[in-house]
Order: sequence, then structure tokens, then C-alpha cells
Amino acid sequence: MRVLVTNDDGIDAPGLEALASALSDDWDAYVVAPSGHCSGTGHALTLYRDLSVEKRGDRSWCVGGTPADCVKLAIGELLGFRPDVVVSGINPGPNMANNVHYSGTIAAASEAAFWNIPSIAVSSGSQTPRHLGCTGSYVRKLLLAGVHRLIPRSCVLSLNIPDLPLRELGQPVWTRTARFSADAPFIVLDPGRSYRYGRMPDPTLTDPSGTDVEALKAGLVSATLLGLDRSLPGFDLPPIG
Repeated sequence: MRVLVTNDDGIDAPGLEALASALSDDWDAYVVAPSGHCSGTGHALTLYRDLSVEKRGDRSWCVGGTPADCVKLAIGELLGFRPDVVVSGINPGPNMANNVHYSGTIAAASEAAFWNIPSIAVSSGSQTPRHLGCTGSYVRKLLLAGVHRLIPRSCVLSLNIPDLPLRELGQPVWTRTARFSADAPFIVLDPGRSYRYGRMPDPTLTDPSGTDVEALKAGLVSATLLGLDRSLPGFDLPPIG
């Protein structure tokens, strides 16, 4: 099996190295990742400048672009084949609730899912993880069990994995995406002129039951299936004229 490994933290990120190392034990692992940090870029594309590419080894490329750029280039130009599965991560810190819409980690996996390639987004429950190797080994175990063959077309399997030793990580539990009841605060640097995003230390939820946030707080591996079709049934439009 040929696996594409990517991320949004850059090609030199420890999480990417741990994931690629774990998966290369059993499969042909190829790495195409951004040259720098791209957290919070969502599904952005680099449309107004050239995309630089640097070969880092027989199976590794560094791209001066976004996570979505990386997967597009990998599939369309760099690999010369369609990978059997794409795994994005390991992100330091969870990607849950509202943040799934901003995450470059999830966007990279979503880009593969657009083209019906099984894809998994992997995030650690800790912003400063100590067990990245264990997280990588856990993903390896899921792939050995054939989880990629069960992911529906045009869907991403998003995993938020507690930062624990491998022996303490149990079976994943299905969760739904939570919703924060408040937005991230702004840090005022210069009123009316300069601001910075702050962090919510312990964000509250509109309804925590059965959510990714609740599972991770309980020390469980959260598995959330994210669909890419955002269309819904319509409603009776008001007459105009």
C-alpha cells in the first residue's frame, strides 16, 4: 500500500516525522508537506504566486504552499500515482468543534477525500505532546485493521487522540463535532489598529453530549466522520416580483 503523509505544521514538524516513521514500517510512505507553519489556513490555495518545490529525499517533497496545495501537487504532479490512503498530521493539539473548519490538518485530508482517496486527519490531544510515537503507532494499528477501507467516499475520518502511552489508548469512540458557545477572544495590541487572536482556556459548548470535546476530556480516542458535501435540502423560497 502507498500512503501519502502530509500536515499543516511544516515538513520539519515532529508530528509528521513520527507519523511517517510509524507508517513506513509496513507500507511505502511518501511525504509532501508545507515548507512552513500553515495552521489555521483551512482549505486555502496559493493562487497568486508560484509554488516552490524542494526534493528532500527519494520519497519526500517540501512545498512552499498550503496543506491543500501539497495534496493537489502530490496527486497531480509529484508522486506519479494516486496514493491508496492519505494521512494528515500529527497535529500538536486537537482539531475539534468549530476548529475543524479552520484546520489545515483536516483540509489536507479533505482535499484527498474530494478525489475519493481514503483520508485520515490525526491530532494529538495535547498542544505539547510527549507521546507522538505512540500516536503514530496507534494510527498504524488502525490501518493494519483496515480502517481506511471502511471510510465512506467523500468523507474524512478525523481522529483526536489523547497524548498517552500506546497501552492506554483504547478503541475509538464515534463522536459528533461539538460547537463552542463563544468565539476566541482578541488580544488588543493597538486599539483600532492591531489585534491578535487569543485562546479560550476551557471553551464551553452548546451541547457537549456525544461530542469530540467530551470524549477527549474523558481520555478517549475521538473518531468523527466529516462529510464534504455541504448541500442540504432546500426550502420554499418566497415569491418575488
